Amino acid sequence: MSEAYWQAKIWGLLHDPVLKALHNNSGRGENSFWQQLEVMQNWRENNWNPETSGRKILEHIHQADYIASASDRGAIGSVTASINYAPTNNREQGLEISHLLSGEKRHFKIKQHSEMLATKRKDYLTSKEQKLLEAIPKELRTNPEKIKGLFWWLWRCLPAATCGEFDDESLMLMPAETRLPDSSIWSHGSITAALAGALAGYDLTTAEIEHWPTNKTFSHPYLASFTFTPVQELIKASRKMRDFWAGSWLLHYLSAKVCWQLALKYGPDCFLYPSLYQQPLIDHWLLKEFPEFNIWIEEPEANSLLTAGFPNVLVLVLPKDKVQAAMQLAKQTLLQEWAKIGDLVFDELQTQRHWMPDLQANSSTWKGWLQSQWQFYWTALPIGAEGKLLKNAAIPKERETEFLDWLNAQNQAYITNQKKNLFQDNEINFLRQAYQQRWEKQKRKFSVNVGSWWAPIFDANRYALAAVKNARNWELPTAFGPRSTISGIGPVVHPGEDWITEGETKKYWQQRVGLFDGSEQLNATETVKRCLHKILPTLLNISKDKIAVSYPDLTSGVAGYLKNADSEELKIFNRTCAAVKNWVDDRGQKLDVIHEKWGIPWIDQHENTQFKQFHPRLLNLGWVVEDLEISANLINDYRQDIAKIIHKSYPSNNPADWYVLAAGDGDDMSKWLQGEKLKEYRDYIPSKLKDKEDKSVSLESFQKFLEVKKRMGPSTHNALSRALLDFSNQLVPYLTEQRYAGRLIYAGGDDVLAYSNLWEWDNWLWDIRECFQGNKDPQDEFDSKGDYWTALETHPKIAKRPLFTMGKNATISFGIVIVHHSVPLAIALESLWSAEAKAKEHFYLKEGKKDQKDAVQVRVLYGNGNTLKSTAKFDVFREWQKLITDKELDSAIFEQAASLWSQHPVPSREAILPWTKAFCDRRDQFQGDDTAKQQAKQQFQRNLADFLQALFVTTKEKDLDDEIQNWLKLAAFVKRNRDIKLGSDI
Repeated sequence: MSEAYWQAKIWGLLHDPVLKALHNNSGRGENSFWQQLEVMQNWRENNWNPETSGRKILEHIHQADYIASASDRGAIGSVTASINYAPTNNREQGLEISHLLSGEKRHFKIKQHSEMLATKRKDYLTSKEQKLLEAIPKELRTNPEKIKGLFWWLWRCLPAATCGEFDDESLMLMPAETRLPDSSIWSHGSITAALAGALAGYDLTTAEIEHWPTNKTFSHPYLASFTFTPVQELIKASRKMRDFWAGSWLLHYLSAKVCWQLALKYGPDCFLYPSLYQQPLIDHWLLKEFPEFNIWIEEPEANSLLTAGFPNVLVLVLPKDKVQAAMQLAKQTLLQEWAKIGDLVFDELQTQRHWMPDLQANSSTWKGWLQSQWQFYWTALPIGAEGKLLKNAAIPKERETEFLDWLNAQNQAYITNQKKNLFQDNEINFLRQAYQQRWEKQKRKFSVNVGSWWAPIFDANRYALAAVKNARNWELPTAFGPRSTISGIGPVVHPGEDWITEGETKKYWQQRVGLFDGSEQLNATETVKRCLHKILPTLLNISKDKIAVSYPDLTSGVAGYLKNADSEELKIFNRTCAAVKNWVDDRGQKLDVIHEKWGIPWIDQHENTQFKQFHPRLLNLGWVVEDLEISANLINDYRQDIAKIIHKSYPSNNPADWYVLAAGDGDDMSKWLQGEKLKEYRDYIPSKLKDKEDKSVSLESFQKFLEVKKRMGPSTHNALSRALLDFSNQLVPYLTEQRYAGRLIYAGGDDVLAYSNLWEWDNWLWDIRECFQGNKDPQDEFDSKGDYWTALETHPKIAKRPLFTMGKNATISFGIVIVHHSVPLAIALESLWSAEAKAKEHFYLKEGKKDQKDAVQVRVLYGNGNTLKSTAKFDVFREWQKLITDKELDSAIFEQAASLWSQHPVPSREAILPWTKAFCDRRDQFQGDDTAKQQAKQQFQRNLADFLQALFVTTKEKDLDDEIQNWLKLAAFVKRNRDIKLGSDI
């Protein structure tokens, strides 16, 4: 381990005061307490402060701060005007902070505002930082051999300790730069540490710091990306919800494990995406590695450990000479963990369940297939053109040739479109004026640096990775015998020779062992997925009682029905399930499913035991019969008798007939990361700075600079990765599993994959979309100021601080499938991702330009093979929702509207109102003179007209008639199937 590498990172993390945003000019420019740490003693004694030392390598390391800050702040860093917390002319004022994407403003003011101002500010804040220093576990603070653990504490626990010291979680929002307050001091410190380590080099020695070798080149920072495949193919190869969940979780676990091992080696700050901060699995392993961190980190709940969230693409900052080693470590870690999982499943099947006793661990159908499961790709690009300096101060006009040579080298390295070359004239003019004024008044220079090219560097890296993947020559190994009955890919697991008949493998697979149905035949990967839940306690090193593995069954959508049902409907449900159970018991059979959890947190965590007395699987006669080990000649008799019991309670619609899956993805995330969707600098700076005439530069040049579009720099990028965890790890789980009776399968960054139900999917979908954009909460549980959601009441699963959303300018598109239980899950999943893709393709022409995405496609997959597809913009979807809210409306009215439209569509938008009036006037349910009927008629007519007009405007003409009819048919379907008519008592 290189001590100097970690020392450089500690300096990067603490190069600014932790409470910098609360200081005024007297304390803002100092360092935090890094020099008081025992592990930094030699740096302190030798005056090895990168900010003041003249030593070559330390000057090189110091550039980490420049790259991390100036690139995000543009020329703002050259402004000498300051924005202070609680300025002398307004002591009650805090800071105005900006949403890092939308620029929306929010007021930041700490709880201990008055206490801080009651004494000398600098002394107060210094004493607070001293307490934070003392909070570090003594062994880490004083033992140089624990330097890696110390860094982990500073990176992960210091923010929590700071919030605890002030009893105020909003300190997570403290800006790194009060003049451009759009990313936190924690994000800035983290990326500065990553760059400092990359600039120092992993193998830096104290001797090299003392005297840098003449012919040795400095370490160059690289941006590296690592990915592995297949992804969707692994998830889609699923017959049960257990398989679906396991596929998503396996990918998440393997990615997280790779991140963990790389973070142990090179530091958690290295990860640009995903952010490892407050990630449940990382925190779980961190507490195993450093148990003393439990004061600041709570052990993640089992439910959060079992919700997938890690992507399969990892992006990190590394020293150039360690890129290849890091990528090899990533590959090796994934293969080792995958082999470990395979071994645990094999042991479970062989030792605990005595399944296929002749199967050998090194069988070609087991180990041979598992070893060929993954393909790996990686790429890395230098941060800044190699052979050129990382920064350049040749800003004055007289040095233009030198400056342009450097600019051209950077632009040619990363930018293919010359129109996007840096810098723009307005920015250069402002930089030159500011440079000249600073030199004349302070005899100080400033420079620009390669961080300004962050967005094109990241984009070039993304394209390079795609090119590597496209050049792949990987092929699946040949399957000589029968293939999987789920995916059709890979040989089914069997202990025989490669050449084997389907009849022979069928005999092997008749052994169910509580995991298989006796007819399916799976390949090794699918078998691992099916058995995953059995080995999780061992894999995660958690006792079984603490990690009750639960995932939704295809019948668990009944939870939505019961959540919205009355007490009588709950009683009928329990009596029906009891009748099925008793019928099975009377025949000497046993159903283990009765004791299983639903996999729906709203049910499983409910205080009322009546909600979890029986599993809803008892309402699906097909699954019940499958769970019973009976001879083939009894199957039909059992099905008929159980069907009679269920039909007696539910003569028309069975609440277990349909399940709902949702897949959502943020739109144009690559454009956000490129900075294309960011606003001008003026939208992110405090209003006081816009109006303030900075005497160091002319107001005219400053105002012109503010018209430049803000760039996406490393600190902003890092802040975005960390902030997205608020949406995916807190808000989405709460909305899905607490507000509604659903189950989150995957939530990572801007991606959502969830299980919902027929009764709540539309409300859940709208709430998720409003949350994503930071709009007003439809249920008024959160305040939405500044595009952050803040819980209005304390909730154990939600942080007290403002939680980041993507902001009102971001959009998300969704695919929704409402699936009959008889449709194979693999087909439903294929349709789900197709629906999401079609939603993203949806567009209409708005003022001659494409208005694309921000849409949803809903598909109904019927048991007879038919599919109903409805696609619209989210604003249209909201109008459709209003149509179905009236519980008194019968489904027939929507079927009649669809039928009438198919015969007599309106020729223009202006004809919609007359059409809806004529339609409503002829409906029997609106006939009569009583006030209630007339009001219902008027309301429905308004809602119908609003929906049709919204769809008319946002749908291409050739698709309009079909979409109108399909959405009306969908409304009829939803109304009809949500209406569960009860039969006679049992």
